[in-house]
Amino acid sequence: MPTLPALRTLALQARAAGELDHAVEAWRTALRLQPDDWTSALELKRDLKATGYYPDSDPQFRRAARSLPDAEWLAHYTALYAYHMDDLDALHRRATAMLDAAPDHAPLHALRADVARQRRDWPAAAEGFAIAERLDPAHAEYGAKRRAVLMYQRVGAWLQRQPAHGDAYEVAVVNLDRNTERYAWTEKLFGRSPVPLRRVPAIEGSRLPTPAAHRLLGDPAMRGTLGCFLSHAATWDSLATRGLRHLLVIEDDVLPLADLPARLGPLGLPPGYDICFVNDRLEPRLDPDAATQPSVHHLSDVLRGFPAEDNAPGGDGYLLSAQGAAKLLRWVAQDGFAGDLDWRLLAYGMDEAAIAALRRHAFSWRMLDRLQQDIPRIDRLNAYVLHPALIRTVGVSSDREDENRERPTASALPA
Repeated sequence: MPTLPALRTLALQARAAGELDHAVEAWRTALRLQPDDWTSALELKRDLKATGYYPDSDPQFRRAARSLPDAEWLAHYTALYAYHMDDLDALHRRATAMLDAAPDHAPLHALRADVARQRRDWPAAAEGFAIAERLDPAHAEYGAKRRAVLMYQRVGAWLQRQPAHGDAYEVAVVNLDRNTERYAWTEKLFGRSPVPLRRVPAIEGSRLPTPAAHRLLGDPAMRGTLGCFLSHAATWDSLATRGLRHLLVIEDDVLPLADLPARLGPLGLPPGYDICFVNDRLEPRLDPDAATQPSVHHLSDVLRGFPAEDNAPGGDGYLLSAQGAAKLLRWVAQDGFAGDLDWRLLAYGMDEAAIAALRRHAFSWRMLDRLQQDIPRIDRLNAYVLHPALIRTVGVSSDREDENRERPTASALPA
């Protein structure tokens, strides 16, 4: 095994030569040799970003980051606190210690409030954001977060008061076999909810043979995107084979925003619904002060208020009925698996008139108009969106994007 100085020299030489993959591997080896070497961790972070990877996805970097000096550590974990729960206590302690020296530092109060929000300690979160808002009233995000926290406190309390009624359902977690850490945290995070949690093994796009990728896609596309689409299709298939009537499909990089109800009655889903999105990225832009219990809204109404340049509505959390799953399985068997899952789901839930009513030239209009032309269908999903959302996405690496970068589908098969 080379020494730590030799590995650093090797990594710097590889970087200078433009061989960033070799540099990344050298930094990783250095961190395996000395796990708390935060200087090598920062160099690894630099080269991972230069190669287009999400640094926080690297386990060697995450482990070493715990030894970083306060400023870098806080900057790093401000993005990661929501997923890596084992570091919440340390993050809170360090932010508190720094507040002793800077008691009027609004971002530190907001950071402690974010930790409380992740734990669903709503009173502490509301208090922290209120302090940050008072110290920096021009920072609109603090007030928005405080109001959202109070909304979830009200709605969560309302859900807990409701008797269990309505149809039963399960939670299906899409999770790659290699991501055992993510599934363990998902189990822990959703452990307070009285709903069965079941793991659905995800399909690793990078392992799909090139001929299969071409056959399934028709046109070249990214393997990670294909694997994600196929993984969700596997959950739809499982709904029918298990004899279920309803399923909450989530990915393994989400957090619950409320304890899930034991049965679906309190959510107020309309009879005959096919799909209802419950993720925060599609949450309707409504006044949080007015929400006292969940409400359901037509997908077409919600998308008219979707941010113009937002390109990621997210397929990371949605309720699906048995009839909705049957429609999806029938349609993708005919239409194929090309493109992003989330936009396909939205396209299946919007008719031509609803798409035409979107803001012209907004990203959502461009995407859905193209899909409508590529995959014309008369039938549509009865699609809705829940307010407030039940889950939110967190800032961790996307397996789909990582696989796309690692092994994209070749543009053509060898002759």
